Amino acid sequence: MKRLMGCLVAVVFLAVLMPEQARAQGDSNSMSSPGGLKDAGTHERSPMLSFFGLLPWGYGTGIGVAGRYTLPILKDGFIPPLNDSVELEFGGDVWFGGQNFGLGRDYSYVGLAIPVEGRWTFHFTPKFSAYGKASVGWYFNFWSNNVDDIAGASYGGFYANVGAGVLYDINGTIALRGEVGATGLKAGVGFSF
Repeated sequence: MKRLMGCLVAVVFLAVLMPEQARAQGDSNSMSSPGGLKDAGTHERSPMLSFFGLLPWGYGTGIGVAGRYTLPILKDGFIPPLNDSVELEFGGDVWFGGQNFGLGRDYSYVGLAIPVEGRWTFHFTPKFSAYGKASVGWYFNFWSNNVDDIAGASYGGFYANVGAGVLYDINGTIALRGEVGATGLKAGVGFSF
């Protein structure tokens, strides 16, 4: 968590301290343009529904899907001179995973996670945003076999996760999204409404 916050702070300070001459003057997709990082005005943020493909790690390799509903809660964020925002995300992840140790010592499972996530987003240009997030939630693993040969062993529990992601706004309604976190890699599409 400290490392993620340190990276976010470094990115914001570098963007703020960049000489104005180094930025593209008059470019509608620069940090100084309306909707860019240095746009300190008020902003309207819309809810978003996102769908992801998921490559989880931690308990072997796998593949899955995820969905998120994003609710803006602080539309103009914590830092008045910057274009930032704070959102809550709710959703779920489902994945299939496993590991093969050889000699019949393998396992496979279905995983399910139900997270609540806080997201802090920095809108660098009108099209490109980056964010950090912290998650808490509950997960379940339904095992078909494991290395101790106990078929059907299942369990669940509380979990916490941190991650970072990017958004690329295609047309004001559709955005491409990518995330990396302690639980895996996600890539998908979001729909604002």
